[in-house]
Formats: sequence, C-alpha cells, structure tokens
Amino acid sequence: MRSTIRSRAPLRLGIAGGGTDLSPFCDEHGGAILNCTIDRYAYAFIAPRSDGQLVFRARDISREETHAAGAELPIDTGLRLHRCVYNHFLADGRLDPAQGLTVTTTVDSPPGSGLGSSSALVVAICEAFRFLCNAPLGLYDLAHLAYEIERIRLSLAGGKQDQYAAASAA
Repeated sequence: MRSTIRSRAPLRLGIAGGGTDLSPFCDEHGGAILNCTIDRYAYAFIAPRSDGQLVFRARDISREETHAAGAELPIDTGLRLHRCVYNHFLADGRLDPAQGLTVTTTVDSPPGSGLGSSSALVVAICEAFRFLCNAPLGLYDLAHLAYEIERIRLSLAGGKQDQYAAASAA
C-alpha cells in the first residue's frame, strides 16, 4: 500500500417505520422502513506507516490512540468502532499484522444526531479496510458486517436500517 485509501458512507434521514427494524419485532413480524441518504457523510482514511504502529484518529471528537500493530485490541474502551473493525479484518487473516496504519475518521454530524452517524462510520471504516485487504464483500455483505460489528459484537442498541442505508450508497 503506497497511498491513502479513502472511503465515505452517507448519513440517513428516517422518514417512516423507525423501530420496525429492532429485534424482536422485526424477527417476528418483519420490518418496513422508509429512509433516504443525505449529503452528509462519515469518512474513513487509511494511510500506511513504516513504524509498525497503529494510530486511530477521530477528528470530529478530537480523540487519538496509538497501539502496536498486529495485536487484537480490547473493545470495551477507547475508539470502540475503530478497534472492532480492525480486530475483524485482523482475525479474518486478510490484514498483514506487521503493517503499520493510520486510520483517520470524521463525521459530518455529531453523535446522537439521529442520522445514523455511528453506523455510517462503521460502514466507511469497513469499506476502507475491505479495499485495503481486497476482501470479497458486496454491498449487502458490507452492511451485514457493519451491523454485526455494531449491534452484536459491540452490543450497541439500534436496528438495521442505518447500516443498510449507508452501505447502499457507499
């Protein structure tokens, strides 16, 4: 990898059906959501490093962390979304554990805005790592991976519409 990888995923505006994508309701009855993506985005940038370090920078919330590359990171603290995506691609065996990286992110909307910003951020980070690792993920796979990371592995509350809306226009 010689240059920076750039990715973005759009935020979304819920129009109708919010909540029908939440378990157990959608598992038992299905869901019906109407939303649209807007011209505000979550961005992810991955740049190589030659020092074996892994640096996460979340510019929109002014946070940065540095780790040694190649080790699984705890996901109960710090930049949890970044860490969990990194851990997934590391465990998948597609990411070179010796490769130092700087992963920089920013989102056009603050956390808690109701625009699906955290889900769009996970989609953007996953898409950047997908490209870096040449992982065979289609848009549906990308959305499902983002859902799994955010809702299952990190146990963050929410439904499925955010990840699928962001991935469909990523």
